[in-house]
Amino acid sequence: MRPNEALTLYKRHAASCTVLDKKLKPEARRYFFDCPCPIWIVGRTPSGDIVPRQSTGESDLRKAEAVRATLIRQSKGDETSGPTIAECTKKFLDSQAQTLGVKTLGQYKLLFGRFQSFCEQRKVFHMHKLTVDLLETFQTEGLPEGMISTSRATSISKLRCFLKAAYRREWIAEPMVQRLSTRAAVYEQKEPYSDAEVDLIMREALRLNGGTHAYAKHPATFQLLLRLMLETGMRVGDAIRFDPSLLMRGEVLWVYTFIPQKTKRSTQPKPIEAYLNDELKTAIKSCQWLSAKRPFLYGDFKNEAYLANEVYYRMQTIGERCNVPDCRPHRLRDTFAVRKLLSGLSLDDVSRLLGHSSVKVTEAYYAKWVRSRKVRLERLFAETLPNANGNSFRN
Repeated sequence: MRPNEALTLYKRHAASCTVLDKKLKPEARRYFFDCPCPIWIVGRTPSGDIVPRQSTGESDLRKAEAVRATLIRQSKGDETSGPTIAECTKKFLDSQAQTLGVKTLGQYKLLFGRFQSFCEQRKVFHMHKLTVDLLETFQTEGLPEGMISTSRATSISKLRCFLKAAYRREWIAEPMVQRLSTRAAVYEQKEPYSDAEVDLIMREALRLNGGTHAYAKHPATFQLLLRLMLETGMRVGDAIRFDPSLLMRGEVLWVYTFIPQKTKRSTQPKPIEAYLNDELKTAIKSCQWLSAKRPFLYGDFKNEAYLANEVYYRMQTIGERCNVPDCRPHRLRDTFAVRKLLSGLSLDDVSRLLGHSSVKVTEAYYAKWVRSRKVRLERLFAETLPNANGNSFRN
């Protein structure tokens, strides 16, 4: 329980409590009040005062609620302070939970955690205390210093969505979002791995050994996961969920059709097609699978974001060992895209393979790797140069 939440009552059960005999999850046990164990309280009053974790001295829920009500009445500005930032951000997230994906929802929670902490450091706990100056300062000082431009712009966009909802729901009295400056995203051109770096990463992946997690215990399977991302351009979350039963034989290659993990719940998800050759398909089929139905999905972890982080940290370790800087899963996807562009595939085709919502997204990241454009521009430029006779080649 965190002190930035509203005042919350919960139980701390004794070792002899009968609730331990019930088949309840740990979180459910905290809110099981039908026992003589003491009731505890923690959180923040409406005025922003922190109530540290402490016992109410009561075991009866109604008496404990009376203690909670007394603390609220004693808090400063109880009647005039209005809704807190913590309460409003929670309400906003609850209202968006059905339309946002798990990853996006997590990004919102991370952003609001930073925003709330930033405001509390400046003694601002309530929505009506927000100012344009405070919001502008958060945009420049409240986000991590090393955050890339696109991530910073995305975070600010999420904050603006919250402020629009806050004005509409009358948590704030003025449309502050209209007075905030906008931050255009500067797309950084993607840098792929070199062929030498790819070789180093693949060799080092096979040297993983030991540990308690399956990726370290099965290095050959982990290497195939990296190859799958490199040869298909799949994101790490989609590669982890790879299901060989969905493979269909095409004219030359195996076609894998899947719904990407990264998609907006408010729109109809569009399937993506990835292509595998016989060798990769056979290697995956014959490798040590990490679960009964999926080669790369293991354990009881239903949150695949956890496994994506596992892959990230494994690659960070690999990069340190073989001296490959910025070693992370997404650069395998970047390497796939650049290799296809340099081999002659059009930007539109690569955009479809990557599953981008628009070819403009692909162009923003990979424009400098479009070989056909470079060749065309070189030819046009050459035509303007004078030849030995002093005339341009075009003449």
